This record gives sequence, structure tokens and C-alpha cells, in this order.
Amino acid sequence: MKYLLSILFLIISLLSYSETQSQPIHYKFRVYLTDKGDAGYSTDNPSQFLTEKAIERKRVQKVDIDESDFPISNDYFALVEMAGGKVVSHSKWFNTLVVEVADSLKIEEIKSLSFVDSVKYVWKGTNNGYRKALRPRLERSKPETEPADTIYGYTYSQFTLHNADKMFNAGFRGNGIQIGVIDAGYTNFDVIPEFESVKLLGYSNFVPEGDMFASSDHGTKVLSTMAVYQPGVMIGSAPEASYWLLRSEDVASEFPVEEDYWIRAVEFADSLGLDLINTSLGYNEFDDIILNYTHDDLTGEVSLMSRAADMAYDKGMIIVVSAGNEGNKPWQKSTPPGDAKNVIAVGAVGTDSIIAPFSSYGEMADGRIKPDLVSVGRGTITISHFGVIGKTNGTSLSSPFLAGLIASLWSVNPQLHRSELIDIILRSSDRNQSPDPVYGQGITDFSKAMYEVLKTLE
Repeated sequence: MKYLLSILFLIISLLSYSETQSQPIHYKFRVYLTDKGDAGYSTDNPSQFLTEKAIERKRVQKVDIDESDFPISNDYFALVEMAGGKVVSHSKWFNTLVVEVADSLKIEEIKSLSFVDSVKYVWKGTNNGYRKALRPRLERSKPETEPADTIYGYTYSQFTLHNADKMFNAGFRGNGIQIGVIDAGYTNFDVIPEFESVKLLGYSNFVPEGDMFASSDHGTKVLSTMAVYQPGVMIGSAPEASYWLLRSEDVASEFPVEEDYWIRAVEFADSLGLDLINTSLGYNEFDDIILNYTHDDLTGEVSLMSRAADMAYDKGMIIVVSAGNEGNKPWQKSTPPGDAKNVIAVGAVGTDSIIAPFSSYGEMADGRIKPDLVSVGRGTITISHFGVIGKTNGTSLSSPFLAGLIASLWSVNPQLHRSELIDIILRSSDRNQSPDPVYGQGITDFSKAMYEVLKTLE
């Protein structure tokens, strides 16, 4: 019987390998348009393309609605597809379409369309990187060690590092703030009991291939640092905030097209009226080395994703990103979008306040220091896709934990302008007077910041 099973497994493996090998190579190009086309939109009627929540947020944040908010005309999508391309993503802010073609020469026909300005190659490969998997309901986990005897449990030292327990004890835990989490996937989020308390507004997948809840557990761990509420065991940094889960990372390959997917996700978040975005994604090296970034590109103006991050801030949102895990690698510095001017790029420390060796550091090409701030990214308490509470390393975890604390601080006064909130956060950080290229402006004291925000209500 074992022999027969081995033969069957071998046959299945060979068939799978043969299928992979026979998949034709496809290409994706970013198509830059000369304009959006005429779809009849007007700034006098923004409810055609923005939710009421988005319109209200822009009013509070003093953001004008303009033509960059208009969607691209459906006629352009149709004409590109008639020319032989499949549109898999797009950006209304940058007037781009991402087009997939089976033959790279086909892009020349699309390039000749009157409304196309130029094209850029952003991906090649096969659409065969994901497999379906059975995901049974998981049981609640029980860690081997006992948590601290407080409401914060295992996360107690993470809160005390930031003096944030005082803010939480005062009742400010993110209520009324809407957060978008843009990541690689949220494996088993929907079957893990610890996530049952999450205020989920919705979810959306911007990658053509792969499942939101089966492609990657990276976002599962990221979300757990913010949204979980298990008193006495584990508390996220914004458990009363509301969440949209957005997927933009294709873990099957590494190409600039993932920046396009991310931009689509952040535009979607803007149109919904979300207040804050966390993304624990960053890019500097790709599967095709001719597409790699260099240190000279770290200006915030080269990566389209970095430009979109700054534009998202201009549209009224706070953008918190991981600085990168390149500190002990040749690259060393933050990775886009961490080089963007108006994002909060977050490095990693332990609960002992000492920088993690992997945390990206250094000046950008134009002399700016990144990271901006640091938070707990060494031994961060997370929940895995098995539903197990444990510790994880990475600026991918320091970024969301800090993002959640920022959301909780904002819930003290949700009408506060984002620039004033960020100014208070920076002024409440321990290296604000003497920032350096390793810690940035350091560790924020959220008790101090809370009292500063309370003053804005007087």
C-alpha cells in the first residue's frame, strides 16, 4: 500500500511539474495614458466616485477634491483590451493601466493607441504560483509560558515601552478610526478564533492570482499586532479601530507590478475614506535585476509606490510603513515606499529599546533620515496562521504596532488635522531634539502625546 501511495504521489508531482513547465510566459506592462478620457465626472458631484465618508474626511483634513480623483474612462479599458491586452490593474492618480499580454510584441499595438503615452515592462512569468488548500476551523491557542498578570498579557512590555498603557487605560483604543492594512495575504484570518473580535469593514484582493486568506500569513501576523483583543493574553495596539484588509503583494514572484497593485489598493482606501494605512511591504530588488532600485533612487520621487504614498498623505490619510529589514544586509537603507517624504517609516527595537540589527537605517539620497521612528519589532507578539501566539521579528511588525498606537491616539480627537497629530507624535519622541540615522526620532511616549492631543480639545 505504501508503495502504491508513493507511486501515486510521484505521478501527481510529475504532472504538477509538467503543468508548470508547459505554462507559457506572459508579460505585464504599465501603460501610461495621456489623459483619463471623458467620463462625465465633475468635482461638483464627488459622490459619483467617492463615498460620503471619503468626502467628509477630505473636508476635515482640508483636502480639495480634484481631477486626480476622477476614474479613468471605461472606453480606454475597452480599447486596450480590443488591441489584445488584458487590463489587470490601474491607477486614477497616475493615469496608468497595467496590461497583461501573452506575446511581448503585442504591447506595440497597444502603444500605438492615440491615448497611450508610453509603456514600461513590470512583470514576466506564469500564473501558476498558488494552490488551493483546505483550511479547517482552528482552536484557540494556549501558549506554553504564562503571560504577565495584567490586561495586556504577553504584550505588556510592548505597551510600557511607549508608555501607551496610560492611553489605553484612559479608554483611547482606536474607536472611530478606520485603518487599511495592505499586505501579502491573511492566511486563516477567517478561521482563527482570536480574530473574532476584529471590527472588519471588508476586504479586497488587488492581485490577479491567489487567495486573500490562503496566500500568505504575513498579513495575519501584521494584523494581529493591531486588532486582537484577548484581555489577559494579548492586546493589539488599536483593538477598537475598524479594519479593511487589502492584498497587493504577489508572493510567487517579485516585480514592480506589485507597486501597481499597492497603488490600486491605496486609491481604493482613499475612495472609502479610510483614515490610516499600514503597509509592511517594501521593494528594492526584483526577479529581473534590470528593474532593481539603487541608493540614488531613494528620493521619494523615483518609485511609483513612494510617490503614491506621498499622494495618499496629500489626499488626507496617515501612511505608516515598515522601514525594511536591510540593516545587516548590503543594502542597509530603507526600501521604497519607506523613502517617501510624508510617510512614517518605522524601524525595529526590542522591548529593551535597543535597535534590532536587521532594522534598516541611513540617509536617503537627498539627505533625509529614515527611519522616522522605531517601535517593537524584535520579539513582537503575534498570532500565526496556525492560531498560535508567539514572537516574530521584523519591521513588518514594528510598523503595524506603532500604526495602531497612532490610530488610538487619533481617537482622542478624530477631528485633529493629520499634520498636527504627526507633529505631536514626533515631539513626544525621545530623540526628537537629536535624531540619528539608526533610531530616527526614536520611541514615542504616548502618554505625553495623549495629553498634547487632549489640549487640542480645550
